[in-house]
Amino acid sequence: MISNRESARRSRMRKQRHLENLRNQVNRLRIENRELTHRLQFVLYHCQRVRTDNDRLRSEHSMLRRKLSEIHELLVFRQLQQFTSAWSMQ
Repeated sequence: MISNRESARRSRMRKQRHLENLRNQVNRLRIENRELTHRLQFVLYHCQRVRTDNDRLRSEHSMLRRKLSEIHELLVFRQLQQFTSAWSMQ
């Protein structure tokens, strides 16, 4: 009978240690989950900022390309004017 009681006591102690280990693991995983959630929020925030900056830069790029094209057209027109005025003087 003493052997059964001792065996039951050891079994309860093992179960108690196992339960405590599981509780510790749950706590560690909750902390890790919270940290990962914060990291994800940080990355998503910066991803949105990059998208916004990218959109702004694309718009600026388009505007600058249009301006460059207009300047190029103006230069070609002036060269053509100079050529025709030089041609008419001859």
